[in-house]
Amino acid sequence: MDIEAPNSEVAAGGRRPAADHWRSAMDALICNCLRPPPQPSPADLAILKLMADDWPMEKLKLADQQGTPCYEEGVGVQICDRFHTHVTNDTSDNEIQVTPVKVTICSEGGDNYRCRLFGVPEHISRTDRAEHEPSYISIGPYHCRREGLHVRSNQWKRDCKKHVIDRLESPKGEASLLEAMKEIEGEVRKYYDEIISSHVLHESGITFREMMVNDGCFLLITLQGLQVPGTDGIVWDNQLWWHDIFLYGNQLPFVVLRKIYQQLNLPADIENGQEDCPLGRISKVIESGLTSYTNRTVSNPGNADHILHLCHELLKPTSSAEMPPPPASDNQQVRVWRRATEYSELLVEFKKREFGSEPGDAQCISDVRIVGRVVEIPKLELQPETWRLLRNLMLLEETNKQLGGHVTAYCTFISQLASTPADVGLLTKKGILVHLENSDEMAAKKLSMLCEQIDYATEDYLIKSVWYKLDSHCSSRWWLWRAKLRRYRDWNNPLVWLGVLAAFVLFLCAILQAAYSMLAYYKQGSQSRST
Repeated sequence: MDIEAPNSEVAAGGRRPAADHWRSAMDALICNCLRPPPQPSPADLAILKLMADDWPMEKLKLADQQGTPCYEEGVGVQICDRFHTHVTNDTSDNEIQVTPVKVTICSEGGDNYRCRLFGVPEHISRTDRAEHEPSYISIGPYHCRREGLHVRSNQWKRDCKKHVIDRLESPKGEASLLEAMKEIEGEVRKYYDEIISSHVLHESGITFREMMVNDGCFLLITLQGLQVPGTDGIVWDNQLWWHDIFLYGNQLPFVVLRKIYQQLNLPADIENGQEDCPLGRISKVIESGLTSYTNRTVSNPGNADHILHLCHELLKPTSSAEMPPPPASDNQQVRVWRRATEYSELLVEFKKREFGSEPGDAQCISDVRIVGRVVEIPKLELQPETWRLLRNLMLLEETNKQLGGHVTAYCTFISQLASTPADVGLLTKKGILVHLENSDEMAAKKLSMLCEQIDYATEDYLIKSVWYKLDSHCSSRWWLWRAKLRRYRDWNNPLVWLGVLAAFVLFLCAILQAAYSMLAYYKQGSQSRST
């Protein structure tokens, strides 16, 4: 995403005050993520130096001192959210100055910015460590050769690599793959936290390129990116490694898979120009495994950076003319959702929205819409893998603000909507929630912890539109009056209804009596005037 300064405000080579610069930048990025920043550590500054390779700058000066950020027209802003730092260009000496400010990560190049994979923050890891650590297979540098991973997974990696090497035309074998990895090693390293990944690889006695080859071959074979005869007999292992490939800290950029596949020089794919052929097959496998969450297909999987990024694209809400954004004059922020039982008491109805391919059908679980006072929500199956997938997708959004926050917005919505056993029971009765827990209370407890330690600062307009309409409905005096009448607990007593009917009849009789009295009065007056 490019951020440009208005020509009317900033002359060429001029500077913009810090307040105006950040106001413009935040409007362009549509994020509200400023917070008191910590001072960057020397390790953080070293990582920023590696990140700065993305800019065509001549020098890099990493300064920890306070200063006034400046803005030069035409220079993109690239920020790392994890380290809470701000990098700007100082035109006086063509150097980069770092001042501690927390903003979003974003790089130049339109929609081709990287979906980065930093280490899982400690405060999130402490909350639910099991949801972020692999139990069977390690992908990428963070968990390479970690103790406790199944021995069979390492053997399977070796088998997958052997299948790929056997199909290479080069007599060098594995050496040719390592040479190919050397060409893209610098690009792949920019996805990761360099200090953590280098330390883990050093301790495990494996080089970064070897990790790329081993894990890339594993993903190509197991996700059917490369068809290999004789690999169908190990399907039972899929249940073990399947959930590990959706972890935020267990990802490998697709550029590695694409590079390995290109070394095979498959004639059919070269003739058809299908450079992303393995990614197309992989996306179909991922789509088939996420049918409980989406029925969408990816038209161009090459735009995704890795598997979790692909899942994030599959769960994007469908834009609809039926759900326009709130009025531009509305400055209300999405605060707290009411509970489902509270909405029900205010005469809001809930309905399950079916998945389908027709216009108006839901495409994924985040396709929530409101029609009148009916909230239509796609079915959500609360399985063990559901918590893991959603937690890791929210972490992906947390560390890559340029992706938006539709998953975080949806999780906040559903966790606050069903935060008590009564809410879970109501939504289960409507077919919106399906859970395998022992009780509604346990399901509600897990839902209430779904967004724990996640920073909710999103302006997803579809979710905001639902909140805005529901808030307007719940604030209406007419609906509040009707809800108050409906909550009267004696309505189930038939004598109450007889009393209401009698009161209505008496009221009608009083009106008729008043009408006849007025009619008699006017008739008597007309007769007296005629005489």
